[in-house]
Amino acid sequence: MDFEEEFGEELEQVPPEFFDRDRFVPAIGSLEADVALVGEAPGADEVEQGEPFVGRAGEVLNQVLEDIGVAREELYITNLVKIRPPNNRDPKREEIEAWDPVLEAELDCLNPETVVSLGNFASRELIGTEKGISQLHGKVFNRKWRILPVFHPAATLYDPDKRPVLEKDLRKAFGKPEEGQKTLKDL
Repeated sequence: MDFEEEFGEELEQVPPEFFDRDRFVPAIGSLEADVALVGEAPGADEVEQGEPFVGRAGEVLNQVLEDIGVAREELYITNLVKIRPPNNRDPKREEIEAWDPVLEAELDCLNPETVVSLGNFASRELIGTEKGISQLHGKVFNRKWRILPVFHPAATLYDPDKRPVLEKDLRKAFGKPEEGQKTLKDL
């Protein structure tokens, strides 16, 4: 997929003060994917490699996906904001609003079965709540799309106890049974 070709019209709507070619990281994945992962914004590694979730958090995400039998190539991976905020700060309200037409167009085009929001920031934005990820994770929210919030993979780097929770929630997002559990069809 050529992101800029596919979403060029929406990219032109992003005001110039919120678009910096040097910090721009487009989404990756197939527009045929059933699941979209949405983070908040790219980091330094993502800017350097031009792809979302390739840094340390991306390594965790890749490992969890591998553990549950999901190939990264099966997914659509994007962020609320497609440029890295200065000093790696959280995106500001006006930045999110500036990029919202692009994300909206991505998800409309994709029409995924499930949108997995990664972490506090993306989850609050996509669900429209002030609740934190500890209260939201693993629950399904029906908005314009089916949204399932999960802990951000980076959170597991600081709190390893969140890793099994992330895996459990991603299993739920992909309809993968938990280890050792039997599905109805196995009974």
